Amino acid sequence: MVKSKVRKSVTIRQPPLSTFDIEEDVVAMKFSPSSFLPVRLLICCLFFFPSLVLSEAIAQPITTIEAVTSIAPLSRLVEEIGGERVRVVTLIPPGQNPHTFEPSPSQIANLHRAAIYFSLDMPFERTLLAKISGQGNPPFKIIEVGEGITKLPMPDHRHDHNYRRHERHDHDHQHHKPTTAYHHHGELDPHIWLGPPQLMIISDRILAALSAADPANVAEYRRNHQQLQTEIMAMHARISKLLAPFAGQTFFVYHPAFGYFADAYGLYQRAIEISGRTPTPRQLTRLIEDARRDGVRVIFVQPQFDQRSAAAIARAINGTVVHLDPLAADVLGNLEEMAIRISAALTDNQ
Repeated sequence: MVKSKVRKSVTIRQPPLSTFDIEEDVVAMKFSPSSFLPVRLLICCLFFFPSLVLSEAIAQPITTIEAVTSIAPLSRLVEEIGGERVRVVTLIPPGQNPHTFEPSPSQIANLHRAAIYFSLDMPFERTLLAKISGQGNPPFKIIEVGEGITKLPMPDHRHDHNYRRHERHDHDHQHHKPTTAYHHHGELDPHIWLGPPQLMIISDRILAALSAADPANVAEYRRNHQQLQTEIMAMHARISKLLAPFAGQTFFVYHPAFGYFADAYGLYQRAIEISGRTPTPRQLTRLIEDARRDGVRVIFVQPQFDQRSAAAIARAINGTVVHLDPLAADVLGNLEEMAIRISAALTDNQ
């Protein structure tokens, strides 16, 4: 034990270090690469691992449903309910007439990448989907958004013998309720997105389809759906108040796309186009006579159609041509804009 103590005391007793020696050791320790290793490890732990956890949280993939629709208004409705969880491709570009549209090969290729096709049951859609189905089972689910909607027949005023004030007693305007005769050859009006009550049903169909495709996010879709329906009802109330004074009146349009809108507010549309064809000179003359009887001053046209016939009638009645676009993407905003323009036109007619 003694030897051990002596040996230990001898080992500890080193020559005293000078101040210079101490400082030199400290400096060496400060700048020694090996002395940085623990510090570096600590820094890595502090900064790398939290950022790794955060990046993993951020990088969690968002479920994306690939969907296709025919027109921009329907795409907007799908996006309103689906939010960032859907990616929607619209087949018909702006300015294109849906009644004469034919999809390109690249658009058909987009269909094969889709999970859902939201259909309005337009004639071109029926042809397209039948063609794809003929090649085997389509790779996507087809959702008819108009299912559950009672569709109106397309009007054809070649057979309209009861048009307002066309009777012998047309001097008494107050006792003739305007009527719109329909002659439909099995063809129903596909413009269901232009009627607020129909929009409610369409949104229900979209909700059901997205919920079935992505059950994990049903709650999110339901919240978005509820918000959309609240906005539709508020818009419907505003338009009803605006157009209430004009109930029973008729507005002239080129293509009869506004039947559901007119029906929702007690109005009547009179179409210039005859079953998809430009009116003959004789038909044009009758349209001008009817417009003069009604005191019409505005002819509404859609940008997707030839406007020459509408312009001819407007000149004959000393009126104007005003645009209504049934294919504007902002569905709700567009319906309100349509109501404002129709209200102004009917005010001018009085």
